[in-house]
Amino acid sequence: MTRLVVAVAAVVLLPVVLLGAAVGALGGGADLAIPVGASGAAGLAIAAVQAGFTGQGLRLAVAVGLAESGGNPTAQGPNPPTPGCPAGSTDRGAWQLNTCYHPEVSDACADDLGCAAQATYRISAAGSDWSAWTTYTSGAYQAQLAAADQALATLPAANAVGGVPPGDGTPGPCGLSPATDYTKHLVTALFGISDIGGCALFSGHVANSDHYPDGNGQAHAIDVMVGANTALGWQVATWAAANADALHVKYVIFAGQIIDFREPTRAWHACRDPASSCAVEHFQHVHISFEPLEPIL
Repeated sequence: MTRLVVAVAAVVLLPVVLLGAAVGALGGGADLAIPVGASGAAGLAIAAVQAGFTGQGLRLAVAVGLAESGGNPTAQGPNPPTPGCPAGSTDRGAWQLNTCYHPEVSDACADDLGCAAQATYRISAAGSDWSAWTTYTSGAYQAQLAAADQALATLPAANAVGGVPPGDGTPGPCGLSPATDYTKHLVTALFGISDIGGCALFSGHVANSDHYPDGNGQAHAIDVMVGANTALGWQVATWAAANADALHVKYVIFAGQIIDFREPTRAWHACRDPASSCAVEHFQHVHISFEPLEPIL
């Protein structure tokens, strides 16, 4: 579908863990929210899952998107006149949806990762027919399959404890629980943030902090450092809240606001004690605490 291949953006991704099971389990609108400004392989993977792609169609959706645009949601590729398009045309968005061949897809939709994924799902017949994309017919997509596989491996796979795949977690005496470790890697993959605080040996935080290791030597909290970039902080915070059930999030704090999933009403509100750590110490990092999980046997 595209006449312009944009260089693939570098994305930090996890090693492949139980990839076959993960790809088979994903899809059909799995409960992951698309982060604002998401791009690259990780952004394509989440958008494709939300659109309904499954199995091999899901894998191809990510690989084709990478070959078409590098996962850039606003990529533009002008084309000269071609048969049926005498005035020329433009390929748009992550999947380079053409203005002439697919005028039903608006520019706004093509440049929106979620909407473009839905349009791609329709055009590709649910991922079964990629003949409209030249990066597929030329075989260029094959060079992106490994990156697609790694991106899909970062997404939650169905298992006994929900969205956290087996194999995550780091050992004590000051490690991270499976849900905490997994979310830390997801934040890096999706937002490009590597400065993330985790376990602390009983200092530097409030009493009984989730940063302190439990009886298994694992902490249940991360601090995602965003500095003065408040917009990025809210992207991370709202993404974590949107995926609370899948990632076993207990509560999220940022910029004097908290959403606590143990409360009857799940909603952001101001920290109740204006002198508390919640209210005054979370303006340059997003705090995410997690529920403990039973060990995976």
